[in-house]
Formats: sequence, C-alpha cells, structure tokens
Amino acid sequence: MTLAYGLLAGIAMGWLLQRIRASSPRVILGTLRLQDLTIIKFMATTIAVGAVGVYLLGALGMPIKLDVKPTYVLGVLAGGVIFGVGFALSGYCPGTCVVGAGEGRRDALATLGGGVAGALLFTLLYRWVEPALVKPLSYGKITLADLLHAPPLAVALGLALLIVVVVTLLPTRRGEAADAVAER
Repeated sequence: MTLAYGLLAGIAMGWLLQRIRASSPRVILGTLRLQDLTIIKFMATTIAVGAVGVYLLGALGMPIKLDVKPTYVLGVLAGGVIFGVGFALSGYCPGTCVVGAGEGRRDALATLGGGVAGALLFTLLYRWVEPALVKPLSYGKITLADLLHAPPLAVALGLALLIVVVVTLLPTRRGEAADAVAER
C-alpha cells in the first residue's frame, strides 16, 4: 500500500508540475533569470504543505517513517555545484526533466539519462569520494527541529507560515509588483 501512496503522490506532483508548465523552456528560463517565480513559489508551497502534512499525520498517530539523510557540508556543496551546472546546461531540474520526458521532450530525456548516469557514477565512486566529501564536516542526521530544540510539528507550522508569507508577498512575474502599486 505504501508504494501505491507513493505512486499516487508522484502522479499528483507530476500533474501539478505539468499544469504550471514547469517543463516549458520559457518558464524555466524565466525562473533562472528570476523573471518568473512560478516554479520557485510552487516548490516552496509544496515544501510547506509536505512538512506540515507529514508532521501532522505523525501527531495524529499515523505511522510515519522519515529517513533523514546525514548532513555532510562538503558533499552537499559539491552536489549543489553539480546540480547547478546541470540545471544551467540542461534547463531542467530532476522533477521538471521527468515531466518534460513524459511530454516527449528529447532534451528532457537526455537530462534524465544524464541524471541517472551521474547517480550511477556517484554510487560507483562513493568509496573514493567519501573521505574527502562525506567524512569532514559531517554532522549526522539532524533536523531543524533538533537544532531549535522544538517539536517538529511546531517547526513545520512556523516554516510553512514563513513560506506562505514570502510566497504571497513575492510577485510571480517581474513587473507585477510595480503594476499592483500603479493600480492603487
């Protein structure tokens, strides 16, 4: 049943990404230029809803199992650089390339293949990169709630509130804020 829930959540996420045109090169370019914040606002809202939903289900007694990954700063920085270069070169992130591949976009299929190849390469090289990227500056499995010494649901609600405020105040497209002020 867990796999069925995951499949349904994945289908829903893909449908929503497709609805906001997250696989459109024009929308992605607008995002990278900070001219169209549709994708950023959508992902931030998704994080807020997901965080509150998971911890709320846990507070209601539903069996949730979070697999918090260890925090290793150098590996995260290296991964962020690789992700950023891949995003800049291909115009896709992992979610949008899957949506684009589903739409039959060849560039998205190539990006998806590159992501799988990169994951395979990392898996094969892990023994050799672990001493340099994983061992130094490794802080283990920590969460924001751990750092704040606060209940996870309270932290999720606070984070969600902050995200909703920011998403609401930010214009979706460049010029919208100026247009709104001019209308008043």
